[in-house]
Amino acid sequence: MRRLGQSLEQWARIAGLGRLDLDGMIREHWTQLVGPRLARLTAPVRVRDGRLVVSASVPAAAEQIRWSAADLIRAIGEVSGDADAVRVVDVRVEGTPPGPGS
Repeated sequence: MRRLGQSLEQWARIAGLGRLDLDGMIREHWTQLVGPRLARLTAPVRVRDGRLVVSASVPAAAEQIRWSAADLIRAIGEVSGDADAVRVVDVRVEGTPPGPGS
């Protein structure tokens, strides 16, 4: 059985459309990839040359993404159908932490 991402990627190449939008695919599945708590505190920014840049609103969330980078890379490979889609995860702390009850 093939992943949807693999089938769509193959179809896109055959149709001459190039690679699927990996950035969009990661954004669409972000909650599934990192879980709801981390999804509220982090966001994928972009993927370039196998490097995923993630923005985190609090340092603890950034550290958790860093610690689980290998699992995140593996999960992105499963969702996208391309095990080499992301090889490195860079996390940056940006913005202000959410207020109480966020």
